[in-house]
Amino acid sequence: MNRSGLTRLEKMAISAAIVVVLLVLIPLYQQLVDIKRTADCLSNLKEIATALNLYEMDYGGALPIAYYARADGQPQQDAHGRPLTWVLGISGYAHKDLARILLCPADPLQGSTKITHPRNPQQVLGLSYGFYAPLSGRKVSDLAQPGLTVLIADSVAGGQLGTIDPIPLANGNDGFLLSFDDGLFMPTARSRFIARLAVWRIRNENGWQTGNLRAFHGKGVNVLHADGHVATLDPAIVRLERDPDGKLKPPWGVPEPRRR
Repeated sequence: MNRSGLTRLEKMAISAAIVVVLLVLIPLYQQLVDIKRTADCLSNLKEIATALNLYEMDYGGALPIAYYARADGQPQQDAHGRPLTWVLGISGYAHKDLARILLCPADPLQGSTKITHPRNPQQVLGLSYGFYAPLSGRKVSDLAQPGLTVLIADSVAGGQLGTIDPIPLANGNDGFLLSFDDGLFMPTARSRFIARLAVWRIRNENGWQTGNLRAFHGKGVNVLHADGHVATLDPAIVRLERDPDGKLKPPWGVPEPRRR
C-alpha cells in the first residue's frame, strides 16, 4: 500500500533544515543591513564635509561654532527650547536635505538631539552627529595632523537618561558634544577618556574597558576628519592617549596656541 504525506521523522528533518537556513540567513541579512547603513552614514558625513568646506572658504578657514552657549556654558536655546548648534552655520551650504544628512540610519534613538530646522522653524530635525567641541571655531590650519583628527562622529546626546552623565560611559549612550571625563570641553593633564561620543551601550561588568564599547555600526564609529575625509574607526578611540610630552595623540588633536 502506498503511503501519502510525510513521516514524522521527515517533518522533523525538514524543520531542522529550515532552522539551520534561518540561522545562516538572519546574521547575513543583519550584516547586509549594517553595510548599507554604514555606507549611507558615510555618505551623510561626506555631504556634511562638503558644506563645511564651503563654510570655511567664506570664513577664512575657520570651522563653525560647535554650539552657541550661555554665560554659564550651557547650550543656548532657540524659541522652541532647542539647542543652537554647528548645523546653523553650515545649513546654507548643504546641497541635500538636512533631515536626511543629519540622521544616521543606524542611530538607535533616531536622532536623540532635536534641533529646529534653520530655514523652516516648523520642522524638527533629529541630529545623530556630534562636533568635537575643542575644535569649535578653530582653523583647520592650526591642527598639526588634520587628517588624523576627528571633527564629527556618530553620537547620541546626553546619555541613556537624557542628561549629561557625570560619570561618563558608566551607563552607555553618551554623545553629541564631545568632552572629557575631567574637563568641560577641553582636556586637562588628568584626562583619561572622551566623556561623550558615539558609544551607546556598555556592559557594566569588569569596569571601563574598551572591549565593552559599542558603536552604531558593527565595524565601529563613523567619523569625519578635520581634513574632510571620512572613515570607520574602532570604538576604542574614546580612550585618550598622550605622547611623552603630555600632548593628546590622534584622533583627539587640539590646536596649539599660536606664538606671537
